[in-house]
Amino acid sequence: MNMKKTLLLSFLKVAVLLSASATICFANAYLTGLTSAFTFPVADLPVTRPAETMPQANKVVARMWHGRTRTSRADEYYAYLKEAGINKIEAIEGNLGAQVWRMTNGETTEFTVVSYWVSREAIKKFAGDDIEKAHYLPKDPEYLLELEPKVKHFDVVYDGRKDGSKPRSDQD
Repeated sequence: MNMKKTLLLSFLKVAVLLSASATICFANAYLTGLTSAFTFPVADLPVTRPAETMPQANKVVARMWHGRTRTSRADEYYAYLKEAGINKIEAIEGNLGAQVWRMTNGETTEFTVVSYWVSREAIKKFAGDDIEKAHYLPKDPEYLLELEPKVKHFDVVYDGRKDGSKPRSDQD
């Protein structure tokens, strides 16, 4: 599959997940009696500051990387990714932790790594000056089906996870 199709499929997956999350949130609010939250006119919406004007202490930056490997090598790749990548990322000053997401679809397994940082400047300690450029591990070309050139960065504007709810892998 060519790069454009891969990127389009990735975008569509994210769009579907975001739509599903929003639907669940609105359904939960409706079922718990918070329907009045959706009946106000647009003019009554509170004015909020854009993320770039929020105080630095409230900002967290999420860096999202994606890669695909053959399912037959997925366990081996995860072990390598954890040891050679995640453990090193988490040891860098300014890193707030990371998550590894895994999805298997037949012969292909996708990995998404989301690492959390105190700032974009802190990411440079890992990625260099061009933080948008993907940073690959030495053996990644042996495992990955393609090497995507870019990563994505997001300002985390809400994290509703409860204390102690952060899942840990049995393989840690």
